[in-house]
Amino acid sequence: MYALFSWLHILLAMFWVGGMLFTVAVLVPMSRNKMFENRRGELFSIAGTIFSRISWVIFPLMIVTGLLALSGKGYAMSDLVTGWFIGSPYGQTLVTKLSIFGLVLIVSGIHDFWLGPKAAVLMDSDPTSAVTRRTRKFSSWLGRLNLLLGLLIVWYAVGLVRG
Repeated sequence: MYALFSWLHILLAMFWVGGMLFTVAVLVPMSRNKMFENRRGELFSIAGTIFSRISWVIFPLMIVTGLLALSGKGYAMSDLVTGWFIGSPYGQTLVTKLSIFGLVLIVSGIHDFWLGPKAAVLMDSDPTSAVTRRTRKFSSWLGRLNLLLGLLIVWYAVGLVRG
């Protein structure tokens, strides 16, 4: 049970973090191609909407598979809120990982449901305005922050399995 749910949990995390890496390494450079001039917003709107929907399905699945993997490792759900667990090195690493994940949910919500869609519309409707530049820049930085947080979660996940 532990191996199955750990595998599913890792697979979901790979898809999520990999999607953000794809955006940075492929989609953003591709959007600078002349073919997408005056349509960058549309490109990011379509890709962002698809990835956002998938991500918001992945997030609860990662919570469930993470809890089931912990259960498969021998921890009861009631153990997770006890002082001995939270005070242990394993528990502290898990709490840190989950705290970062909570921050990811907040940043993702702001980026996916408000700032990203607003930036995409402005990029095509008024691409040269100061408001568009600020909104696009802030949205871009939130995306980068989310990637950094995702990579930090992976770091702490490695710490959970490797000590």
